Amino acid sequence: MKVAIVGMGKIGLPIAAQLLRRGFEVIGCDVNKGVVRQLNEGKVHIIEPGIENVLKNAIKKNKFHATTETTSAVKNCKVAIIIVPLIVNKNKKPDFSAVDAATISVARGIQKGALVIYETTLPVGTTRNRLLPMLAKHSGLSAPQFSVAFSPERVYSGRILQDLRAYPKIVGGVDKKSTNAISGFYKKVFGAGNVIAVKNSETAEFTKLAGMTYRDVNIALANEFAKFAELSGIDYAEAAKAENTNPFSHLLLPGIGVGGHCAPVYPYFLIENAKKLGLSLKIPKIARDINDSMSGYALSKLKSAIGALKNKKVLLLGLAYREDVKETAFATSLLLIEQLRRAGAKVYVNDPYYTNGEIAKFNAIPASLDKLPEIDAAILVSFHRQYKKLNLKALKNAGTLAFIDGRNAFDSAKVEKAGMKYIGMGK
Repeated sequence: MKVAIVGMGKIGLPIAAQLLRRGFEVIGCDVNKGVVRQLNEGKVHIIEPGIENVLKNAIKKNKFHATTETTSAVKNCKVAIIIVPLIVNKNKKPDFSAVDAATISVARGIQKGALVIYETTLPVGTTRNRLLPMLAKHSGLSAPQFSVAFSPERVYSGRILQDLRAYPKIVGGVDKKSTNAISGFYKKVFGAGNVIAVKNSETAEFTKLAGMTYRDVNIALANEFAKFAELSGIDYAEAAKAENTNPFSHLLLPGIGVGGHCAPVYPYFLIENAKKLGLSLKIPKIARDINDSMSGYALSKLKSAIGALKNKKVLLLGLAYREDVKETAFATSLLLIEQLRRAGAKVYVNDPYYTNGEIAKFNAIPASLDKLPEIDAAILVSFHRQYKKLNLKALKNAGTLAFIDGRNAFDSAKVEKAGMKYIGMGK
C-alpha cells in the first residue's frame, strides 16, 4: 500500500519511518522545498534517533521520496495522513491556515475509497464540521465515497519511534465506515492489539486535549506547591517523592516554565470549545497563567539574590523549550529573554543545538562554554545532555553570583560549594 504523509515535521517524519519499517511505500509531502530536498538526499532535519537509517534504506529500495506536490502524490495513494501545525494566534485562538491549506491540497487528489487521517491535534468537532466538508467540496466527491478519521499523536520528542510502538493508537472516524477503515489500516501498522477504536472522531479529538490539559494543570499545581514549600522551608522534590509512594498520588515536579507545541496550546482549544457550549473552563486557563508566570517568578528570586537586573549580564543555558530538542515553540527562554531585556539586562544564550547565527535571531548574544563571557548570573532553561557535566567552577570564575536551576537538575550543595548562590524551584 502506498501512503502520503502531509507534513514532514517532528511527527510526520517518524510516522513515515514506522510505515517504512512495516513495508509500506511512503510519499512525504511538505511545502518547504529545503526539507524536501534534504529528505530525498537521505538527510533528516529533526533530532530523532533511528530515523535517518530507516530513511536511507527506504530510498535505496525506492520505497520513499518527498515532494512539494501534495495533490499529485495523493492521487496515487489509498491513504493520506495529515499532520501539519495548528497553533494559536496572539489572541489564543486556533490558526487553521496550515491545516486548511493541506486539506484542500489533499482533497484535490483523493480518489474514491481513499482514507484521510488527521493526526494534527484539533479542537473537538473540527474533523467532522470543518475538514470533512472541505474535503468533499474540493474533491468533488460526496462524503460516503471516502473515509475520514482522526488519531491523536501520543509521543515524546526524542523517543518517538519507541513511543509509536509502545502506546496504543486511538482512532475514531466521522462514521462507522471511517472508523473501520482507520482501525484496519493502523492494525497493519502497529498490530491488532495496539489500536483502540473509540465511538467517533470527536471522542478521539477530546482524548488528546483532555490528556494534555490534565498534564498542564498538574504541572501548574506542582509549581504552586513548590512556592508553598519554599516559604515553608520544605524541599518539595523530597516531599513529592515520598508522597508518590501512595499509588493514588502522582505529584509532578515544578519548573521554570512549560513550552512546546502541546501544553501551551491545546488547553486553549478546549477553552474555545467550551465557550461555544456555554461553559467556562476556569482551571485550564488558571493553569496556563501559572505556568507562563514561572519565568517571572524565577527572575524575582534572582533579583532578591543579586539586586536589580539593570546592566546585569545573564546567561541562559538552553534556548530550546526542553532538553535535547531543537525547537523553540513557546519556549520559556523566549519569555526570559524578553523579560530580562525589559529589565535592562544583557542576555547571553548557550545552546549546543543552535548556531550563533540562530541564537542571535532571538535578540540574544551567543555564548560559548569553552570561553565564557563575564556574567552575573546563569539560568538553566533546558537540561540538555551536554549540561550534565557543566563546569560549575568555570561559571563561578566568569563572575557568576547566582545559578537558577530551572529544572532542579543540579545538586544545590555542589553549586554552593562552587561559590554561587543556588536558586531552585521548590527548594
